[in-house]
Amino acid sequence: MIAALLLALILPPFLDEFSLAILVQVFMWAYLAMAWDVIGGYGGQFSLGHAAFLGLGAYTSTLLLENFGLTPWVGIWIAGIIAGAAGALVGFASLRLRGPFFALGTIAFAELTQLLLTYLKDITGGPLGIMINETGFEYMVFDKQIYYYYLMLAFAIFGILFLEYFERSKFGVALIALREDEDAAEAVGIDVYRVKVLGAAISAFLTGMGGTLYAQWIHYIRPDTLVRLDFSTQIVAIDVVGGAGSPYGGIIGALILVPISLYLNALFGGMIAGLSILLYGVVLLIVIVLMPGGIYGFLRRFLARRGDHARG
Repeated sequence: MIAALLLALILPPFLDEFSLAILVQVFMWAYLAMAWDVIGGYGGQFSLGHAAFLGLGAYTSTLLLENFGLTPWVGIWIAGIIAGAAGALVGFASLRLRGPFFALGTIAFAELTQLLLTYLKDITGGPLGIMINETGFEYMVFDKQIYYYYLMLAFAIFGILFLEYFERSKFGVALIALREDEDAAEAVGIDVYRVKVLGAAISAFLTGMGGTLYAQWIHYIRPDTLVRLDFSTQIVAIDVVGGAGSPYGGIIGALILVPISLYLNALFGGMIAGLSILLYGVVLLIVIVLMPGGIYGFLRRFLARRGDHARG
């Protein structure tokens, strides 16, 4: 998969602006799905509020740029820290919950975040939002899609490399153990609460950085168009369809779902409201029923059976 992404480095000269724009979104959503995967896939905690961390990251770096002239290349790290702190706070408040109760808790946090961003209008611009007018490399705002293409590709590759390292690390193994059997993990000495909170913070930190990427690409942020439940469900759907709990699920899911969604929205968006949400729901149900481990899990099992058959 890394080799395929590296091959993507030579693609831009052969693509038009529209195709580049689609791939920019593929890589961006793939990265966000990988960020969610830390707590959702490896940790087994089904968060439906990650749009809150996306929004906090976007607003943090944008406000630092607009008010203090701080370049987003630095602001992106502060955005990650702010979002990570919020993730830890959510962890402290709700990670003792399990299953649907935890998911509902994360939705409530996202709704609260949207309200705060809306009503703190002296700071955030309120419902009018903030327009990013600066252009140039130092502002992470480009006039050609090819630059966003390489930026998002770099983060997608980083996401895969991070998850490959994470799943082999001591902390990653502990988080996976919690997902498989929380009581058994606690019985062997794993600090369940600390691992969950730290996992939520790492996931939120990475998502907050993605918020900066989104803001600099879209040039305009507003609470109701950024901190949205359908953004959270889109992140989850991409990872689950691709294969949650694996380094490659995010990119596989994004390569399939994002272009289909954009195409159907362009074709039928004016006639059928909420088509992309319906699409994600249908595909998600099909994958859950037919491929519980996602597309990546299905491919691994299929290739393993082929290998066993060939050796037999």
